[in-house]
Formats: sequence, structure tokens, C-alpha cells
Amino acid sequence: MTIAITGATSMIGVATIKECIKQHINVIAFARNDSLNISRVPKSEYVKVIACDLGGMGEVKGCGLSADVFIHFGWTFTDKVGRNDPAKQMMNVQFTLDAVSLANRLGCKKFIGAGSQAEYGTPNTILKDDTPVNPLIPYGIAKYAAGRFAKIECEKIGMEYNWVRILSVYGEHDNKGTLLSQLLYNAKNNLLMGLSGCEQIWDYLHEDDAGAAFVAVAKKGVDGRVYNLGSGIGRPLKEYVQEVITTVDSKYNPDFGKYPYSPTQPMYLVADISVLTEDTGWKPKIDFKEGIEKMVSVEKDDMNTVDVSLYMGGGKVQL
Repeated sequence: MTIAITGATSMIGVATIKECIKQHINVIAFARNDSLNISRVPKSEYVKVIACDLGGMGEVKGCGLSADVFIHFGWTFTDKVGRNDPAKQMMNVQFTLDAVSLANRLGCKKFIGAGSQAEYGTPNTILKDDTPVNPLIPYGIAKYAAGRFAKIECEKIGMEYNWVRILSVYGEHDNKGTLLSQLLYNAKNNLLMGLSGCEQIWDYLHEDDAGAAFVAVAKKGVDGRVYNLGSGIGRPLKEYVQEVITTVDSKYNPDFGKYPYSPTQPMYLVADISVLTEDTGWKPKIDFKEGIEKMVSVEKDDMNTVDVSLYMGGGKVQL
């Protein structure tokens, strides 16, 4: 099998490539030539990196390569401002359609898109495959539109299709400024960090488990299915915060309740992964404590700069 991947330098992109190497699956990794994170892509005989940004996918004629499955992680304007900009998010919808077209030129039989829990809005119920969508911000609206349009295009050309709505993924390749990354740094260095009340019921999944899930969908996902991706376990966000502090072995006391919840803050975000498990056999293997220990082992001394407004909702949702 050969899998083509956009967003190859992203946290889940890297984890998916690592899982492919483990399973001896060939990878065509599309990445920007000037990507600051290009060194993240594992070097392996199974991996071929192609320089291409999202806007250039329409110009790729196949590179003399072919693939069986195309996984589209690529998404731009994911910062706080960009997520709320309709015009910028509409560009991502077109990029997704360009990815479907590129998949077709590569001869792929299946297209998998990376969706988001933001497509549900604030459901306050466990997320099942039939949970109604209600995106509230441009980012979530664009994710939903991209997924629907991609399905239409895939049906038109006879390509199998899956859309995977990701909840909160964390890990060693997490970006600085996310809740867990910044909390680790602040706890180690005893720096004050303001948070919301952190009463949300949250579902965290380690990046390695997320990568394994995407490979499982590539191999066994049922055509047309939308899957929700998380650990399937919900805990109060405050418990996660306290476990991070305990793992770091710190006397650190975060400032709970410093910021109010944002109007669009989900208070219950947990995935029902039963359909995903039934179809593919995938199950998470890394519990939260083990995942945090992996993060602790990676020094991130550049995490000392962060926009505190990211934490007004109890942490920045990744996808």
C-alpha cells in the first residue's frame, strides 16, 4: 500500500507517517518547501517527500508516482484570527477539493479528510456518527463544507471516502501555545497561568493513537462513513490539568477561574468511537499519564511566549 499525505509536518501527519513506517506502508508526503517543521518528517526508505504547498496541489501532475489512499491533513489559517475569518477558511474548502483532484490523478481508490469537532458546535452530548452538526465559527463551517463537497466529488469519480472528525489530540509534536504544552512549561518553571474554571468534560487522544487510527481507516474504513476520533473517555479538564502537574512533580497552582468561558466553548466533548472500532479494529493504547510522560521527556524551551487569550475557553482546540 502507498498512502499520500498532505499536512505531513503536522502533529497527526507525522504520527501517521510513523505508523505507516511501522507497518511497512509507503508514504508520499506533501510538504511546503520552506516548512519550518520539515525535519519532523521521519527519514525512511518508505517515505518520499514532495515539495508542494496547499495552493500548488492543482499544478502537481502526478510526479510519476501513484498511491492507493490519500489523507488530507493540510489546513491553513488555524490561528485564533484565521479560524474566525470566513474568506480565509473558504480557501481551505477549495484546497480540499484540490486534494480530491490530486488524489484522483495519483490513482487513489480512497480519500480521507481530517474534519473537526468544531463541526458540531456545542453539542453537550457524546459525539456519535449521527449527532447533528451545528458549526458556529467559520473554521467549523468550512470543515463541514469541505467534507460534504469532498464526498460529492469522490462519488462523482468513483473514489471511496471517509471523513474523520478529530477532537483534542496532544503529544510531543504539539504546537506551543496549546493548553497542555504551555501548562507543562509553566509548571516546570513555576510561571503563573490563568485558566477558565476547567469544568468541561474533555476527551484527549495521544498523537500516536491518532496516527494509528488514520492508518486503520485507510485500510479498513467503510466507504462513506464519518468517524469521530478521540479516546472515548471523558474527564473534567481540571483533572487533566492536575495530572499534568503531578506528572511534572510540581507544587504549581494554576489560576483556575481567571477567565470566563467563551460563548462558543463546548462544555462536553467526548467521542463515541464504537463504530470506528467495530469497522477497523482500532483502539487507543496510550493513556493520558503515559502520553504526558512522553511530552515531559521532550524539552520545549521555546514555549515561553503565548497569547493568554487562547485560554479563555480552557485551552485551544487543535483541529
